[in-house]
Amino acid sequence: MASVVGWLVLLVGLSTTLGLGLLLYAIWTVAVALAIALPSALVTLVVGLVLLTGGRSLRRSGVDAERATREQALLALAAHRGAVTAADAARALGVGVADADAMLTRLAKHEPERIAVDVDEQGVIWYRAVRGPGSDFDARVRVAQSTRADAEGRTAEEIEDDDERAELRR
Repeated sequence: MASVVGWLVLLVGLSTTLGLGLLLYAIWTVAVALAIALPSALVTLVVGLVLLTGGRSLRRSGVDAERATREQALLALAAHRGAVTAADAARALGVGVADADAMLTRLAKHEPERIAVDVDEQGVIWYRAVRGPGSDFDARVRVAQSTRADAEGRTAEEIEDDDERAELRR
């Protein structure tokens, strides 16, 4: 939008400045026409160019933000489902299968520590979220009852058994 406004400012501003300069030249001298029209043209150029460059910058940042958001959505989808195909990603993002495949491929190339590529027996390409260290919350570990050990590495049960044997010997 800022680019469109920038082009309009340039078109209307420079046209108006040209018309004003020609009118002043017709009425007075060239010096008077230039003294009034040149500063006006300079202001118009500066404002128009600032709007054009601002529009380009906004467009670029918008595209970058959109790409980052889609990548996060793809990573979340792969982490939630375990693995996804390009068709799954296309349905989830509302884009074409080719676009989804390109996004997943780009993500797998640039961030192999976050997403891996697998091919099944039918030749279907699956994109799988890679679980990094410390991120595996699904791991289930059984924690046994704690045992105490002495300096020789004997457990509390072995120590008790030895104590019982010693008492029986007395």
